[in-house]
Amino acid sequence: MFFAKEEPFALDIEEKTMRELYELCGADRELLFSPYCWRVRLALAHKGLDFHSRPIRFGEKALIEFSGQKLVPVLVDDGQSVHDSLAIFAYLDQRYPERPLLGDGLAAERARLVERLSFHMVRIPLLKILLPRIGQVIDPADREYFRSSREQMLGMRLEDFADPQGGERLFREGVAPLEMWLRDQPFLEGQAPGACDYLLAGMLLWAWCLGAQPWAEDSALGAWFTRIRLAYEREHGPIRRASF
Repeated sequence: MFFAKEEPFALDIEEKTMRELYELCGADRELLFSPYCWRVRLALAHKGLDFHSRPIRFGEKALIEFSGQKLVPVLVDDGQSVHDSLAIFAYLDQRYPERPLLGDGLAAERARLVERLSFHMVRIPLLKILLPRIGQVIDPADREYFRSSREQMLGMRLEDFADPQGGERLFREGVAPLEMWLRDQPFLEGQAPGACDYLLAGMLLWAWCLGAQPWAEDSALGAWFTRIRLAYEREHGPIRRASF
């Protein structure tokens, strides 16, 4: 089951709009695990905007050639395409100003800081945990491409980079400041979630969809993640999770 409606949705904002989200999937097209695509899903849910899901595999990049680049997510909104999760956040705020994601200039800069920090403090540790799992859930035809492209990016063999135990230790160290922050308020941005929450939650959904959870359920971070995940599932149905 997809978690977006499969029929065009008529908005009461300005005009009827067709919206499509091209996002990464595994061999099972219902298993959506890209952290950057999850950011956009959460942002669209925040705005109350419906969309068609267009899951694509690693070997199907020709489907997004129209965007002028080869990476997901790609959002197509009423004929206009936007890629990169933060650029999509900014576009959504401009086109649909209700319930802003990035807010004023200072808030937008704060989101960019969280994006930079999460890359080193969260993404890299999670990648050490998730690399073997990604290889198992993608289409077999994509495995050679996945290996060669990631090894080129990392400068080493996947087996030499992957380190689930080390990744968990680095992850716990990286999120320690967030754990303390979330003990005092329900969301990173205060009493309600915003762009910073979705930027980080996309990373954790990456792990969760791939069957990993290197955070304690009863931690402040765990409670925050559960609030965001359950709020999404209440509106869009259960999120597909891989089993190993």
